[in-house]
Amino acid sequence: MIEVFGVRVRQARLLRRMTAKSVVEAAGWSPARQSQIEKAQIIRLDDADVELLAGLFRFPEAFFESAPQTRVSADELLFRAPKSMTMGEQDFLATFASLAGDFLSDLDDRSKLPPVKIPTMAPEELTHRSIAVAAARLRAAMGVDHDEPLDDLMYEAERLGAPVIVRRRVAGEWESEFAASPAPARDEKHLGYSSWVGRMRDRPLIVLRDSDSWERTRFTIAHELGHLVLHSHAYCSVSPADELEANRFATELLAPAAVIADELPRLLSLLNLRPLKDKWGLSLGSLIMHLRDSGLIPVDRAKALTTQLHSRINPATGHTWGMTEPGFDDRAPERPRLLRKWVERCYGGASVPMLAARESMIYPADVLDWFLATQRPAPASERQPVAVSVGAVRTASPAAGPPSRVVRLDDFRRGRPR
Repeated sequence: MIEVFGVRVRQARLLRRMTAKSVVEAAGWSPARQSQIEKAQIIRLDDADVELLAGLFRFPEAFFESAPQTRVSADELLFRAPKSMTMGEQDFLATFASLAGDFLSDLDDRSKLPPVKIPTMAPEELTHRSIAVAAARLRAAMGVDHDEPLDDLMYEAERLGAPVIVRRRVAGEWESEFAASPAPARDEKHLGYSSWVGRMRDRPLIVLRDSDSWERTRFTIAHELGHLVLHSHAYCSVSPADELEANRFATELLAPAAVIADELPRLLSLLNLRPLKDKWGLSLGSLIMHLRDSGLIPVDRAKALTTQLHSRINPATGHTWGMTEPGFDDRAPERPRLLRKWVERCYGGASVPMLAARESMIYPADVLDWFLATQRPAPASERQPVAVSVGAVRTASPAAGPPSRVVRLDDFRRGRPR
């Protein structure tokens, strides 16, 4: 007999998008037994039943025997579910966050992740004006000046201890053959979400859908940082008003209103706003919304610019500027690196087959690939660091050229001229 955690059975089922009924039919159990297994804290099952679960859900048997550390429910996610999103879809997102949180906790036990430095605000502190203050606090925590564009927002978020996972999904790749609904019905209806994970729920996690739009990716990461800063204390209550606050936070974080006020062109037009878009890294649509909400342009002027945005045709794509703005392909979407970096530090590499083959690994290869697929590899210089002793520097041969010097990026940023 093997001791199995009921939560693990439910997590595996939800991640494979299976209903309890489909499991009952595949396993030959009664509905009462299926419910008993999932609701039990720990239940003893015979070897054949555990083998059946492992085969049905495509998870290692060790997964069901491992104690869950992160338990995120759907109503604890920091995002506003679209009306068309089913409860099952929300449970799926919460389950993914829970498993990612457990994976992060395992890495943290092996080698400490960066400390969390995201400043949060209590609900009673929030006002329309305080959102700009909160965005300024986050910029200060990043060590970025108020008048400095954020070159790589995802990198800055991870430096503050908030791992980011960008989920690349191929239709039907992750589900069981017993999945509850056909593939077209499982197209996800959100851009991203965030949550607090870990044993003490003290590690922020941001999960994004993969997107080929650099504008949408940057805004979504800024929006989720807004939820983490503004709404972490508003437990389980992300409202439409909270979504608007996160939007305002996102635009203020990317382009502080007090700074861009001095950069506005005399004649407001879409073309004249393009340099601001390029400099600060946010879409024209978001920029117009920001100028309106900050009181930098009248509401009627913002409305007129938005109308033009959704009627003018981009000749490069044949779509309106509202769908593909000029400059939509000027940058590559930002990608995270922290998770891959820590996996390499803990295991000596980030090869999914290598990780999945480890006897201690409780996650299947496809879930590991989900965690790591879009993570950027470390630069070559970081993958193969060269340590130079003081003595070696002093005795270096002139013919070999000057000795290499490795400078930490944070030290470089602090020392560079502004």
